[in-house]
Order: sequence, then C-alpha cells, then structure tokens
Amino acid sequence: LLDRGGQQVLQMAMVIVVANILCPDDYALVAMLAIFTAVGNLVVESGFGAALIQRHDADDRHYSSVFWFNLAMSSALYLLLLGCSPWIAAYFGEPQLVALSAVVFLSLPLNATMLIQTTLLNKQIRFRHLAKVNLAAMLVSSLAAIVMALCGCGVWTLAWQPVILAGVKSGLLWTTNRWRPQCYFSMAIIRDLFGFASSLLLSGLLNVVFINVYSLVIPRLYPKRELGLFTQGNKICDPIGSIQNATYPIFSNIQNQHDRLINAYRKSIRFTSFLTFPLLIGGVMVAPALFRLLFKSEWWDAIPFFQLLCMGGCFTVLTAINNNFIKVSGRSSGILRIEIVKMALTAVSIALLARESVLAMVAGLMAVRGVVHLINIYYTQRYTGYGMWAQLCDTVPYLLLAMVMAAAVWSVGLVVDKPWLLLPLQIVAGAAVYTLLAYATGSKILKDAIRLLLKKETL
Repeated sequence: LLDRGGQQVLQMAMVIVVANILCPDDYALVAMLAIFTAVGNLVVESGFGAALIQRHDADDRHYSSVFWFNLAMSSALYLLLLGCSPWIAAYFGEPQLVALSAVVFLSLPLNATMLIQTTLLNKQIRFRHLAKVNLAAMLVSSLAAIVMALCGCGVWTLAWQPVILAGVKSGLLWTTNRWRPQCYFSMAIIRDLFGFASSLLLSGLLNVVFINVYSLVIPRLYPKRELGLFTQGNKICDPIGSIQNATYPIFSNIQNQHDRLINAYRKSIRFTSFLTFPLLIGGVMVAPALFRLLFKSEWWDAIPFFQLLCMGGCFTVLTAINNNFIKVSGRSSGILRIEIVKMALTAVSIALLARESVLAMVAGLMAVRGVVHLINIYYTQRYTGYGMWAQLCDTVPYLLLAMVMAAAVWSVGLVVDKPWLLLPLQIVAGAAVYTLLAYATGSKILKDAIRLLLKKETL
C-alpha cells in the first residue's frame, strides 16, 4: 500500500504539471504505442515470474536460464517492433510514431533485465525493499519528466518517462541485490517452466489486448484527442494494484494448507474491498472538482472517462486477486478460459457500439468488466471452493458503505461550488462518513486495518 500509494502521489504530481503543459494529442500519440509495449513486455516475461514463484524447488539454474532467455527475447522484440514501426505509423496515420517507437520500445530490454531481481524479492516477500526501489525510480523519472516538459520537449517527455523509470529501477535493483546470473542456460528448464507459464502467457496476452484495445480502436473511429482524454482518465484512476501483487507470493507460500489459504484469501478480499471501493467510488464523486482545480480547461472533457474507469476499476482489482487465487491452485488454464470469454464479450461490445459515441464505447467496456468479474467468481468457486455467495457477502457490504459515503460527498457539492474549497471538503467528508459507518456497523476489517497500521496484526 505504501509502495503503490507513494507511486500514485508522485505520478499524480507529475501528471498535474506535465498535463498542464502538454495537450491531449501528445498523450494520444504515445498511447497508440501502448498496446505494442504491453504485449512486448508480456511476451518477454512469458509467465516465468509467476512460474518461479509458484515453484518451491527453483534454484540458480532456473533463474539464470530464464534471465538469459528473457534478455534475448526482449532484444529481438525491440528490433522487431522497431522494424514494424513504419506499418504502425501507417495504421494510425501518424508518421511521428516511427521516431517515437525507437524510444518507447527501449523499455522492453530494460524491463527484462530486472525480471528475476523483482521475482526473487516477491518470492521472498521483501516488499519493503521493492517499495524503496519503486518509489526512488518513480521520483527520478517524475522529476525528469517535469524538467523535460518545462524545457519544451513536448511529446518526447511522455516517451522518455517510462524508459527512465525502467532504467533507474533496474539500476537500483542490480546495485542493491546480491543475485547475479550464472553462465548457464538450459532449454529443458525453459520448456519445463513454460508448461505452467504457457496458459498464463496466453491469458495475459488476451488481458493486455482487452485493456489496451481502445488504443487501437478509438483513433480509427474518433479524433485522436479522444484517446488522449481516455488515457489521461485511466492514468489518474489507475486502481490500487499492490495488494493483488502481494497476494500471489503469500498465497503460494501456504498453497498446501487449504483452510489457512481460504481464510487468508477471504481476509485479503475483504481488506481490498474495504480500501478500493471508497477510493474509486469517491473518485467518481470528486472528479469534477478534481479536474477543475488541478487541470487546465482543455482536460475537463476527460472527467466522464475518469468516472467510468473508476467504476470499472472496482471490478478489475477484485478480478486480479481472484486470478492469483486460481493460479495458486495450479489451474492457469481456467484463467485462459476467462480471458477468451472476456475477449469475445469485448468484440461484441465494440461491434454493437462502434457507431455510438466514444463514451458509450467506454461504458460498454466497463459493463464487460462487471460481467467478467462474475464469471471469475464462478471459476474461483469451482477451483478453490470459495463460493460465489461467500465472496459476495465479503465484498458487497463495503460497496454499500461506499455508496452511502458517495451520497454524502455529493451533498457537499450542493452547498459549495468553488473547486479549491469543494475538493478538500469532499475528501474529508467522504473519509469521515465511511470510517464512521464502518465503525458503527462493527466492521472487523476496520479493526484489523488499525492493528495492521500499528503493526500488531498481519494480513
């Protein structure tokens, strides 16, 4: 939470400064390359990180083999994408993408160099170390982006920021970790690990396409400015992901203790719901004041995108934790089935709404996320025994509390209209009402959260 929260604060500060200098068209240009970068990173990782965490007998031979394989794959993919950049530019009708690709795709080999370092820290549950590295890297890259924007670098600011982030993070991991790869490579080990990772790779590819498909569709159907607004809304509402990142290695460590695993999972899903529902639903309510206070008027049209994406984020973060639980059970093929259904629903949604407004299309995407979450709950029940009714009982109460809180936040806007006063009042009112409601209803997770903060209890 500290890791993700700190990164969000730093990123938000960067976004506010940079967005008030650049324009939506600049963001749209880099967003057009997002799906290729995401797919490239996933192919490089190939599910090996999850496979190594899940496998208790992994040793230096496994780590070294995966390291050299990923490094070779990332270099080859960088050259391949660079060669394809003229075709990418032709598809979008943006010649500038050829030059931008040479910079943006540099993150592929840089990310490959830190895969094993990150995997080892996750497997060892050394989240404090990861948090320090992530926050330092985000701070450096954010400052660099602000300086570039102020110096008039324009769209190149957005191209270089993730590359600087990956470079600094990789450098810190290599200088603070003792692990080094051996001069060893075994294709047999790669094939063995890929047996578990293959389904994760395919499901991950489908998920990446699902998340980034609109960067392909929106510029073809609407003005590219709409993609810039969508991208900005997505950046700001990016849901809390550190909880689901942490749950997989923790669940893997107790995968053979079924009752303890179920109890840990239920507490994690309740804790996640307790935190994310008020944050995301609160984000929907404070969006107008937030944008009008912090961003120039050119960005105010991003408000409905931000609100829709916040609503969809409520499903996304829970789905991610469910996927971790299914992975721990060894049923990675189940995740692949879910992703296939997700892509089919997405294709139907796009086909039905292609002639409608861009907001209608984004709303369709959020509806698909809701349906997919229900399907995901079904598979969790089937593979782990954690029933659908039990999961709904663990999550819906916090959704109801968040909706009551939202009504209180909305009512503040009826009596205050100045953004500089409205936003802080809405935040304070929302936090106070939600906490009091949780206390009044005897929420055990509130007590657990307080003990957790005081380091008297672990999740």
